[in-house]
Amino acid sequence: MPRMQLTKTIIINTALSLAEKQGYEAVTMANIARSLSIKPPSLYNHFKNLEEIKHAMAETAQKQLYEALKSTEKGAQPLLSLAKAYVHFGSSRPGLYTSSLPGGTNEVSEALVQLIADSLTSYSLGESKKIHAIRGFRSMLHGFIDLNKHEGFKLDVDLEKSLEEMVGIFERGL
Repeated sequence: MPRMQLTKTIIINTALSLAEKQGYEAVTMANIARSLSIKPPSLYNHFKNLEEIKHAMAETAQKQLYEALKSTEKGAQPLLSLAKAYVHFGSSRPGLYTSSLPGGTNEVSEALVQLIADSLTSYSLGESKKIHAIRGFRSMLHGFIDLNKHEGFKLDVDLEKSLEEMVGIFERGL
């Protein structure tokens, strides 16, 4: 059987698959190598270390998050539409979502921030207030996703309705 041609893309996709199936914590050099049926040192021909792989994972995951958010119908409630798409992505693809979290200064992270900024245009916020609003919005949604993932919402109240109310409260605060 011929040997697989190992590439950075294959390694990144394998690492993302591991994160999706077993959790972000399962992404180690040993586990990536095991999944590819190779020895761990072979990974170092493509990446310096695990941190570099996780950075590449973040870029790839952020691209997928951006595509999911970009395609949402904004309509009359752009923040709510964005929030629903963000929470759906985070809840339905937890490993990919967690992989997207490490910050970065690449074009995709900037585009993600710009999507949220675009949804805030009707609020006439100054530049620093807009940054605070973007950070607050992302933090609120991340908390919602994380609490839901860890079964922190025990009350028998519809989660989508809670999300709608939460975004409404946030918007009124703006």
